[in-house]
Amino acid sequence: MPKIIGVPKLQIRLYGPFSAKWSDGTEVRIAGNKKRALLALLATAPDGRRTRAHLGDMLWRSGAEHQRLSLRGALSELKKLFDDRFETLLKTTNDDIQLVPDTWELVGHKSDGTFLEGLSVATPAFETWLNNYRHSNPVLAIAELVQPSRQITDIRPTIAVLPLQSKPGSDYESLIGDMLSEEATRALSRSTLMNVISHLSCRNVDTTVITLGDLQQSIGVDYVLSGRVRVRNDAYHLSVDFTDVESGTLRWSQDLTGQVSKFVDGNDEVAYLLARAIGREVVSASIETTNARQLYDVESHYLLVSAIALMHRQALGSFSQARPRLEELISRAPRCAALHAWLAMWYVLSVGQGWSVDFARDAATAADSGRRALDIDPECAFSLAVDGFVQNNLVKRFDVAAARFDEAIELDPNNALAWLLKGTMHAFVDQGSEAVSCTDRAQRLSPVDPYKYLYDSLAATARLSLRDFTGALELANRSFKANRRHISTLRVRTIALQSLGRTEEALTSAVELVRLQPSLTVEGYLKDHPAALFATGREWAEALRKSGVPTN
Repeated sequence: MPKIIGVPKLQIRLYGPFSAKWSDGTEVRIAGNKKRALLALLATAPDGRRTRAHLGDMLWRSGAEHQRLSLRGALSELKKLFDDRFETLLKTTNDDIQLVPDTWELVGHKSDGTFLEGLSVATPAFETWLNNYRHSNPVLAIAELVQPSRQITDIRPTIAVLPLQSKPGSDYESLIGDMLSEEATRALSRSTLMNVISHLSCRNVDTTVITLGDLQQSIGVDYVLSGRVRVRNDAYHLSVDFTDVESGTLRWSQDLTGQVSKFVDGNDEVAYLLARAIGREVVSASIETTNARQLYDVESHYLLVSAIALMHRQALGSFSQARPRLEELISRAPRCAALHAWLAMWYVLSVGQGWSVDFARDAATAADSGRRALDIDPECAFSLAVDGFVQNNLVKRFDVAAARFDEAIELDPNNALAWLLKGTMHAFVDQGSEAVSCTDRAQRLSPVDPYKYLYDSLAATARLSLRDFTGALELANRSFKANRRHISTLRVRTIALQSLGRTEEALTSAVELVRLQPSLTVEGYLKDHPAALFATGREWAEALRKSGVPTN
């Protein structure tokens, strides 16, 4: 942004009592602690920007709607105070608020007094933040508050699978250990949740001399899998440890056994089981960490993993916690395409669960987030897949959705999510055979992420479109066992049971479906669901009606 020449800057003083004045000497009298705190929060943020959700959580105790209205009121009062300078000084969007660079500056020094002396806002979040600046950073100078934020391009946790140690001189054991490490690395690399150091890079690590600090310094890993392998005849035994590098905490240890012959033939699941256990532990560690601290004090990779896990729990209490985490991450890394894509997915899942109170608004917000992701990185396969999801499920532009999925797959032929969502699109438009082909491929590529239930659920939808009701029910039951709150799974399960003539079970399933989504009606389904535009969707609606879902 070009510098604004000849216009006074707003000078904000944070040490001693809060004060503000224009650089031409004109004093600005800001009445009310919350408006002062609002400006202080913006002034201490990277690039002067914070999300509306974060500011609401920091300054008001009440629920989200009250927080939004209160923040809007505070901004309205600041607009009256700053008059025609407001638009120059503050940039506001539906998502965030920013003090525009080069229109303001911090003045003063820590010697002027206590940080925000005498200022108090009766919320735990703000008081924790305030005490952190006052006590955890006693020598923090004003200049240090405005250092430019580090540009973050990828905030996923990084995992390294180190070479498995074997008996000295045992070339055979060493070979088996190397192959197992490589297979575990490949299984982990399919996940959208984490970065995985290549097996070739890890091969060069001497596990007998390197320390956790060395690993963090040299390749920036967050977690390490290490261990030993022992082979006797056709049996092998693994003893492995999974460690959080920064804290040095041993997250878990496991002993696993398998057969060499099965592993060589590709019929051994030990490497997959290791990868799945790692995925679950990363999720567990991330949720523990974010629940124990204020969001602004949590490392980005913990925030991301916890947000994704919470949105896929499909319980409103957990789901609603995911969005503030994503918004906090976007405020830290506004140029990270994947974050905007994850936010778009949050809105799609919210609508799918029946939690949206304004379909048109949420569909537009999801589409806007998808556009932002692709504006930042047009060749991000994940963003393309998610935007296809938005176009298919909310916007109902099936031609655009198809183009997005095809482009994602062209960029990354092993993109399981793109294959899965492409299959769902085919299911909605009466193309059952193509739907099953795509979702079956997605299942084979399925990552070790906390949303396996979604793969089973959408694969069940594909089977339903092919009128393979037995296959659809089997997949829906598996998804239901993993996540009993997913509305789409319950719909598919109810339709499959009704179509198989298992009327009583369909009625029971429909009761649970309506209990979780009280607003569901056949009329509403036909209005909002993209499949309702096609014969398959109308058949599904009739099956729901016969199962007892209210007509209107």
